[in-house]
Amino acid sequence: MAMARGEGGGHFASGVFWLGMFKFMSHTYKTSRQLLARFSCALLVTSVAPLYAQMSTEQRLFDFQSLASLYAKRYAPANWKQTSIGVNIFELKPWADRVRAAKSDIEYFEIAAKFVASFRDGHTGFTTPSRFYKDLGLFTDIFDGKVLIESINRTRYPIAEFPFVIGDELVSIDGKPVEEILTELASQQSYSNPRTTRRAAADALVFRVQSEYPRAAELPEQSDVAVRRASGDLETYRLRWTTAGVPLSSVGPNPSPVFGRGAEGKAAAFDPMKLLNELHNWSADEDRYRARRREMEGENGEVVERSYATGWGVRNPYYNLPAGFQLRLGRVAADPFYSGVYMSEGNRIGFLRIPNFAPTAATATVLAALDAEIAFFKANTDGLVVDISRNTGGGCIGLDYAARLIPNTFWFFGEQLRPTQSLIAAYDNYLQGARALRSDQWVISTYEAILAELIRSSKENRSMTGAFPACGSAQSSLFLRPATFENEPLKAPNGDVLAYDKPIIFLADEFSVSFGDIFPAMMQDNKRGPIVGMRTGGWGGSISAWPAGYYSEAQATNTNSLVVRRQDVVSPDMPTAPYIENIGVIPDVELDYMTRENLMTRGGPFVAAFTRIINEEIAKAKRP
Repeated sequence: MAMARGEGGGHFASGVFWLGMFKFMSHTYKTSRQLLARFSCALLVTSVAPLYAQMSTEQRLFDFQSLASLYAKRYAPANWKQTSIGVNIFELKPWADRVRAAKSDIEYFEIAAKFVASFRDGHTGFTTPSRFYKDLGLFTDIFDGKVLIESINRTRYPIAEFPFVIGDELVSIDGKPVEEILTELASQQSYSNPRTTRRAAADALVFRVQSEYPRAAELPEQSDVAVRRASGDLETYRLRWTTAGVPLSSVGPNPSPVFGRGAEGKAAAFDPMKLLNELHNWSADEDRYRARRREMEGENGEVVERSYATGWGVRNPYYNLPAGFQLRLGRVAADPFYSGVYMSEGNRIGFLRIPNFAPTAATATVLAALDAEIAFFKANTDGLVVDISRNTGGGCIGLDYAARLIPNTFWFFGEQLRPTQSLIAAYDNYLQGARALRSDQWVISTYEAILAELIRSSKENRSMTGAFPACGSAQSSLFLRPATFENEPLKAPNGDVLAYDKPIIFLADEFSVSFGDIFPAMMQDNKRGPIVGMRTGGWGGSISAWPAGYYSEAQATNTNSLVVRRQDVVSPDMPTAPYIENIGVIPDVELDYMTRENLMTRGGPFVAAFTRIINEEIAKAKRP
């Protein structure tokens, strides 16, 4: 899953620093590990005062201004956030006052994290320069509105000494109610959908990474955990936190800089596809996602992989499929999908799980595997269940997937950008580079169209461009044609449509994010089949990562664009708008996996319910 880093790249980068003010002009998205390659007026860092273990107040304010300026200049949903959730990202005085009053670097990190979390955006987040974490040896999540134990490390907690079991409720930690802790954790890492935020916080109750929660290192070596058993009895256990990594307490020493001459950096090779690839990155942030990735061996000996929620981005289903399910893909690690068939009510039902839209295998290999499955399903099934729940998103290959599931002309989606001068310059540079290297015409045409819209929006003093087709051609597409909102299904050389053309349903939930939001939105907009599950995550834009202050060495992610659907969406708690951001995809049929009964039966009621729904869709198709 490639992580986009910014607007442009390589030898087009330049930067200017001025003492007392931060101005960052770059044609490439850079991380804190990829500092500017060339400076027109560089800093020679020299100690002119004693070295400090903690940042000074002025340095914290400087870094906070850098962080705030990033979003003021580049955050695409700024106006939407004020309209939809009443958050004005430009109102900084209350936050600056808190920064001035901070007594430590850790407190500053916490304030910065809360500032970014106030945007309620799954794509934006503030992270500290730490890989330290503490692990209590449990998986917890929210079922029926309560924090329940989902898995237990029995190597650490043998049942004879620790008789609590899966399904028991976590009530408090060190005397503090879990609801109170959830609220505090949610204030530091917030997502577009409140339900996603709450579940991510439930995971952090027992697995605290310092990159996201600055005070993780302050947790004790052991904690007294109160557990309510299924019988109703309340029992308290002393559980041990294990640790890994180097704890962060400050980012010192921080010398003061003076102006000087810097050495020229070596220019990077020019890749004409880089800017388009970055524009097409609708995925969970790689660094944040991996920071929470862990594995645990359950009581049955099965190793469960988890990041934020069990099954998020994982190929194999987090529930048991019906007895008699015949597995096709999913036996070996190289299989990009999990697929198979089973019988119900005389119908042969196909099943296909897509864990993300950023496969690691070669594109041709992945599409060949999907083509084989679609051909089999067309010939051997009466209906198909496509599972995109707990999907971490990805890129334009989703267009290729869609062309194999929609048997008619379909509308993809649009995207809006903020017309910054650096973005205009980046697209101009990449257009010239693509022409010079004689890139495919569709690449040149795409750059021309986006650049023209950026220039037009800037001249008209608009805060956002109009919507343009986001993926008229996937970077890996077999079609290689200019961008358009209208797309054709996959066809054989003789003109026959190869796409699946029978009844279909799509499973989605609050951890279907980014392109995992976009894909079900596209299926809903094109009336391909009902969306079954819960409202998706509402991560509606492309993503990049940026330095978030050179004294603090922190990093922040930014939402670069707004994804636009085919029509306005009416929701119960957001203004009517055509956006995915915060609204997400509202299911046609609500079906909640997060119940204690599903936890205890590995999804028995959930699987029975979606099987009933696909059978109903098959029955509708058979009616005269």
